Amino acid sequence: MIKIKKYNCYYNGKNGKYYVDNSYPKKKKSYDCCCEHDHKEDKSYDCGCKHDHKEDNEKGKLVEFAYQNASPISNLPPGPGGLALPQTVAAVTLNKVKVGNVVSLNGLFHINNDSPAVQDLVATIYRGIPSPGNLIYRKVIEIDNAEGVDDDFTEVVVQFVDDNFKTTQENVTYTLVATQRIGTGLFLAGPITFTATEIKGPF
Repeated sequence: MIKIKKYNCYYNGKNGKYYVDNSYPKKKKSYDCCCEHDHKEDKSYDCGCKHDHKEDNEKGKLVEFAYQNASPISNLPPGPGGLALPQTVAAVTLNKVKVGNVVSLNGLFHINNDSPAVQDLVATIYRGIPSPGNLIYRKVIEIDNAEGVDDDFTEVVVQFVDDNFKTTQENVTYTLVATQRIGTGLFLAGPITFTATEIKGPF
C-alpha cells in the first residue's frame, strides 16, 4: 500500500513558480484570516473567505478632517494683553466617528503673562460640551513672569489621540480651553490652530 500525502500548492506571482507547503516564502499577515491566500501580495484576489480584506487595507487612512484658525498673523514683538482667561481657544466638529476609529487632536496657541509673578496655565480638551464628565485631556504649564522677560509670551502645544469610541457617534465636537489655575494676568493670543483628524481603525 502506498500512502499519498496531501500537499498544498502556493503560486508566487513575482517569479511565476509554484511552491509546496511551507516552502513558499509567505509574509506574515497583519490580520487573522481563514484562508491561505497572501492578501498583502495580491489585494485584488477574491479568496472566497468571509474576512473583509478591504477593511484591513484601508486601516490607517484619513477619514475626516476638521480645523479652526484664529489670528494667524501676530504682532512682533508681541504687545501686552490679549483675551483674558478663562477662554475657549477653539472648537472643531467631526460629522461622524465610527467605532474602532481614532481621532488625532493637535492644537497650538500663545499665552502672554502680564503679571509680575510666575503663573500656571491649564490647557484642557473636552469631547462634547465643556464639563468635568467630558474632560479627555489636561496639562499644566508654568508661564514665566513678565518682569523676567524670559518666556512671558509662550507657545503652547497640545496633542492627544482619542481612541475611546465604543459606538459610532455623530457630530463629535472637541473644545480646547485655556484657564489660569490661580490669580490673574494670563492672556490668550494668536496664532491659534486646532485640528481633529479621524483615522481608520481598529488598531
